[in-house]
Amino acid sequence: MSSVNATIRALEAEVHDEVQSLNQQARSRAFRAVNAMQGAAYDVLGQDGTGRVYRRGAKGVHTASAPGAAPAPDTGNLRRNWRRFVLAEGSGKGVRIVCRIKSDMPYASILENGTARMKARPFRQRIVDQAKPEIVRIFEEVR
Repeated sequence: MSSVNATIRALEAEVHDEVQSLNQQARSRAFRAVNAMQGAAYDVLGQDGTGRVYRRGAKGVHTASAPGAAPAPDTGNLRRNWRRFVLAEGSGKGVRIVCRIKSDMPYASILENGTARMKARPFRQRIVDQAKPEIVRIFEEVR
């Protein structure tokens, strides 16, 4: 009977080690995932506008985004200013990973949702849609 118990303990230890390895792999890939999200934000928010054209003295010309399109870059602040978050909760039997990016620009939500005087220039879902295939590939590597 003691050899059966020893075998069970050895198997439990092996499973525990494998779970810890998978958890660590998932955590490390989370940082690659937020980088993919930030890269997608650069791409989505770096497209030239197709809306109204403004003349800006010494700055030249700016073509705004059309309503419903992602915001066109003007100063580039929305495109550049993102914070990355990786939250890993749990251990032992499994870990829950949350990856997100958040804009530091106060006008990001105004552009996303619009106002009474301006139609929305949604960009968040476009970022998610563009980043998702790469993020799926990153986490599929966990074995």
